[in-house]
Amino acid sequence: MKRLFYLKVMIVMVMSIMVISSCSNEDEEFYTSSANQQINTRTIVDGDTLIIDFENDANIILAGPSSYGENLYSSYSGTKYLSWSDNNSGFTCRINYLNGGYNFYNGGIAISNWNIRSNPTGKTGDWWYSYENQCSVYNTLSTNGSNQAAGYGNSNQFGIMYGYSDAYNAPYMSNPEFHFDSGEYHIRKMYICNSSYTYGVMKYGNTFGIYGSAVSLEQAKGWFKVLAYGFDASGVPTNGGAPVEKYLADYRDGSSTYTTISTTWSEWDLSALGNVNKVKFNFEGSDSGDYGLNTPAYLCIDNIYFY
Repeated sequence: MKRLFYLKVMIVMVMSIMVISSCSNEDEEFYTSSANQQINTRTIVDGDTLIIDFENDANIILAGPSSYGENLYSSYSGTKYLSWSDNNSGFTCRINYLNGGYNFYNGGIAISNWNIRSNPTGKTGDWWYSYENQCSVYNTLSTNGSNQAAGYGNSNQFGIMYGYSDAYNAPYMSNPEFHFDSGEYHIRKMYICNSSYTYGVMKYGNTFGIYGSAVSLEQAKGWFKVLAYGFDASGVPTNGGAPVEKYLADYRDGSSTYTTISTTWSEWDLSALGNVNKVKFNFEGSDSGDYGLNTPAYLCIDNIYFY
């Protein structure tokens, strides 16, 4: 009887400690994050390969309520998007946490279905290729503005990544990334597509570039590329620390990587990174000035193959 009493006391004490801990301000962000993290259980299995396609049930939190993605910021009063995870592999992507909050301007990866490629009624100027439409994919194989079937292979949902790092922006931005909760996987490939914002600025330019007026990358004979860096479970860089690069546009005369701006999904081979626990992304481009990169550092991703 005495042993049972002590057992009951111990249980009460443990429960009390748990309650007190859960109420502390120090853990507030952790519990908020956990509550908003989404678990995907629809990983596609193709032989020995897993495929992350970002499709899910009706409860998934997508960037919204407009194509700006108001719910990607800590100031949003409704249900926020913070992260997305796959239950089978532990694959996780999220909004970066910096300076006390989860905000898309800090970098990160969100889930979207927006595909606005021109100004809808009531919008003028360069609205469709501005930050106000930052969550849209520029996929000409989908119906413009339908917000359906704009992902790879006519799927409805995709990831939208934003962010880069350089000497100027470190205090307020960090690289977008995805990681596995434990262990390592070999990334074979994934599919990428330009965002509407990035496509429009590369194609038509804007007044924020180094040229002082709206000059396209083609007119400037400029370039823009994305870089992927791998890390193993101990945090050691893979591939000798070298990134896998892909030019999203390269108009330099005589360039061996000459690339016109794509308007559909294309394959990106990441196998050179080897076995990874984490992949970080960065962007570099010719239109860079004293305040960093001027070409919008966005890219849509879908169907990530790994084993």
